[in-house]
Amino acid sequence: MRIYYSLLLLIACSAAIAQNNLAANIIEGSKTLVDLIRVIKTPKNSLIAMPVNNPVLDSCTIKNIADICYKNNSGNTVNISLFRRIGNTYIGNLSLKIPNNSQECLYELVAGIYKYKIEIEGEAQKILINEGELKLNACEKAIREIKK
Repeated sequence: MRIYYSLLLLIACSAAIAQNNLAANIIEGSKTLVDLIRVIKTPKNSLIAMPVNNPVLDSCTIKNIADICYKNNSGNTVNISLFRRIGNTYIGNLSLKIPNNSQECLYELVAGIYKYKIEIEGEAQKILINEGELKLNACEKAIREIKK
């Protein structure tokens, strides 16, 4: 019985030694080459992982724009002037003339800080009602009401 076990062990060892020859190396190399070709031929879109939380940006966020509307309930015609602040200077003059009980809007203004002047047309001259600064954020749709 010992002879059979030793013979079986000898055959198993010789089979393991036979695997370390040139033919076994060629077979293993060809398996590696086939795997490499599979990786190269896979479509690139299947290899790239898509981000799960891709934030959707509005065009107003990309362009950095906002809208502002003025509603006149003062009983008189109102003139509004807007000046955009860049650093310590004000550039541009956007003017609105709003009749009584109506609303006017300025669309797609660049977001930032603006100086505004609200004036009522008097008989001889304009009367300044309010003056100040306002900040417009991107995608903001501000509505301001002018009352007596």
